[in-house]
Amino acid sequence: MKKILLITLFILSCEDSPVIDTNKNTYYDDIADITYLNGYFFSTNYDLSTNAGSQIDLLTFEMNSDSVYYIADNFDLGMNGQGYLAITNDGTDLYLQSKNSFLIIKCSSIGEKAFTRWDTITVNWQPAGLAYQSENDSLLALYRNLDTLNQYRVRTISKDLSIESSKDRIFQLGFIDTTSYGVYTLAYNNFSFYMLGVDTTMNDILIILDNELNITEIDTLPDSTVVGLCFKQNDLYLSYRDKRIEKWKSY
Repeated sequence: MKKILLITLFILSCEDSPVIDTNKNTYYDDIADITYLNGYFFSTNYDLSTNAGSQIDLLTFEMNSDSVYYIADNFDLGMNGQGYLAITNDGTDLYLQSKNSFLIIKCSSIGEKAFTRWDTITVNWQPAGLAYQSENDSLLALYRNLDTLNQYRVRTISKDLSIESSKDRIFQLGFIDTTSYGVYTLAYNNFSFYMLGVDTTMNDILIILDNELNITEIDTLPDSTVVGLCFKQNDLYLSYRDKRIEKWKSY
C-alpha cells in the first residue's frame, strides 16, 4: 500500500507541476527606447510575456523607399523580464539599461554582450533614462526617487562602470506625474538634456533642460503612444509603440 500510495502521489505531483512556457513571439510586442548608430536606428521589444527563456531582441531599423523606417533585422539578447529598456550608443557600441533589474548592458550592434553590470546606487532610485555624453566620453544615467516621485537624479558614469560617478545631481520636476509614469527616457545633445515623461494632467511631454538642469522648453506631444527618443545629428526622432520611428524637430 505504501508503494502504491507513493507512486500515486508522484503522479499527482507531476500533473500539478506548472508548465514552464518558453515560447517566444515578439510580433505583437511594443518597441521601447531608440538610438541611432552607423545609419541604423536600434531598439528592443518591450517584453511583457512573463515567459521563461530568451524573450528580448535587439531590433535594427532602416528606411525604405517611402522614407518609412522598418525592422530590417533582429538579434537575440538572451534575456527576459527586463521591462522597459533605455538605449544609447557611444559611436561604436550600444548601452542598455533595464527599468526592472537596473542592469546596464554593453553590447555590439549585432547583440554580442560585452558586460552586464549595475551602477553603484541604492535601490530607491529607479532607472529613468540613459544617454551618451561625447564631451567626456561618459554615460549619463537618469534615476527617479521611488520615495519622492517628482525627484530625479542624473549621474555621469564611466562607460565600463569602473569609476565612481564623476558628477551626481539631484533635481525636482514638480509638474511630473507621481504614479507609475513620470520621466522614463533621456537623450543628450549640444549640452542639453531631452526627457520624455507624463505630467500631472497625464499628457505626454518632451522636457528640455540646459546643462545646469534649468528647464528651457516643454512641449506637449500629440501622440500618447510615444516611447523613446534619440538624435540623428541635430534632428530629434521619436519612437512609438507600434514600431514607428519619426522625426519630431531639429534643434
